[in-house]
Amino acid sequence: MKRCSISATLTAMCAALALLAAAPATAQKPMGIATLPQGSLGYAIASALAKVGSDEAGLPMRAVGLGGSSVYVPQINAGEIEFGTSNTFEAIFATQGTGNFAGRPHPHLRVVAALAPFQVGIMVRDDSGIRSLQDLKGKAFPVGYSSMKLVGIMQEAILEAVDIRPADLDGVPVPNFVKGAEMLAEGKVAGVLLAPGSGVVKKTNAQAPVRFLTIPNDPAVEARIRAKLPSTSLVMVKPNPRMASIREPVYLLGYQYTLITNDGVDEDVVYRLVKALYENKKELAAAHGSFNRFDPKAMAIDLPGATYHPGAVKFYRERGMMAK
Repeated sequence: MKRCSISATLTAMCAALALLAAAPATAQKPMGIATLPQGSLGYAIASALAKVGSDEAGLPMRAVGLGGSSVYVPQINAGEIEFGTSNTFEAIFATQGTGNFAGRPHPHLRVVAALAPFQVGIMVRDDSGIRSLQDLKGKAFPVGYSSMKLVGIMQEAILEAVDIRPADLDGVPVPNFVKGAEMLAEGKVAGVLLAPGSGVVKKTNAQAPVRFLTIPNDPAVEARIRAKLPSTSLVMVKPNPRMASIREPVYLLGYQYTLITNDGVDEDVVYRLVKALYENKKELAAAHGSFNRFDPKAMAIDLPGATYHPGAVKFYRERGMMAK
């Protein structure tokens, strides 16, 4: 090693260089899991994934709340952030350039795993007198979702399946469902599309009691929705102490939440993360209750039109969960 000068300035510089040289070679920048803003169920799920990835796989990770998937999916595809939360049909839309990504395919996007089942529906104020989706006709209602295009597509799919067209509503442009929920609490809109277990719903319910409306449990309605949102189904959600907004059994739109990445993320990183998620359901559920419904053996569901990451494929094939 070269000997440093005894001058005070050079001594300080040498000390700084020595500290840098002594820094652990394994230190690495935390990898991000892009998701919806704080307060959303998506953010809570991403936080749980980041905790298990960090604690159990030795992969420093953190949740990053952004405006919506319309914002962060392109960033994931471009390699600007490593991971993100999505859902089964959006993974297909983004890969193929359909749905909310019409004309904009994202060829580098890869699926890591299917996660917990998820449900969304139309939420209204309990004191509104609105008891069915048909009661929404002529009412002020959020539209546009400029930073969350997928929410608008999901909303239209549900409403059009019961013959409610955009012209039947008094549309109020909003950037995202958070703003829609704020306006609902203020009485400025009649409803908003949300997930019953989210922090946004709990906050809104504390301001003004809310309830979810049922989607008619009709095979024709379900088929119309699925034609626009592949891999979805109608799922009954019953009242429970954790969801005050579910005041009676209702049918909501059900689908699988997913973790996505891009083809530039190292195969070993994805393999280690998938392995940690597969082996640590208990830890995931402790981080967020939605993972009580997580089935590790259902992480590799068939998603025609989307592509799994090679690191995930390697793990699933080793466990016999994916054909070789």
